[in-house]
Amino acid sequence: MIKTLAEGNQEVFQRVFGVFQPKVRAFALGLIKNETDADDITQLVFIKLWTNHAKLSEVENLDAYIFGITKNTVLNFIAKNRQPEIDLDCLRETRATGATPQEQIEASDLKLLIDMVVEQMPQQRQTVYRLSREEGLSNDEIAQQLGIQKKTVENHLNLALGEIREMLKILIFVLFGWGQELFK
Repeated sequence: MIKTLAEGNQEVFQRVFGVFQPKVRAFALGLIKNETDADDITQLVFIKLWTNHAKLSEVENLDAYIFGITKNTVLNFIAKNRQPEIDLDCLRETRATGATPQEQIEASDLKLLIDMVVEQMPQQRQTVYRLSREEGLSNDEIAQQLGIQKKTVENHLNLALGEIREMLKILIFVLFGWGQELFK
């Protein structure tokens, strides 16, 4: 199938589009939180796939290839529209643990994806999450610092962690689930 797609077969491209489009869009929407932008990113992914279809003859895993295009397209979109802060100390800690270069890249990508999700949260939820996870403050300390109830802090943290879990579910689905029905 990849070989046929690499040869420019439009019918195969339409099948690939039908299988991957909802997954690409769900992944983009999970990170960007804007339907119009997610649609634009999805369209760009498939334009890139079709434009570069001749390169597919070198591809062994179409799922991974499309996920790579999607991830890079989302990251490029974010880079053009926002400048997310990257915690360099966290990245240094990852290197200090003796992780392999591949593990370091994966940890860096995961950290960036989490940062992108946090950046899309309402301001107070972002603040509560960062005070808790990045500055290590307790719920009581956060409540006191922000002048809110401890229960409100807990609610914000639960919502923030829920959003991050959703993104991770989408990521796991994308990495391990999408496109398998294409080869059945």
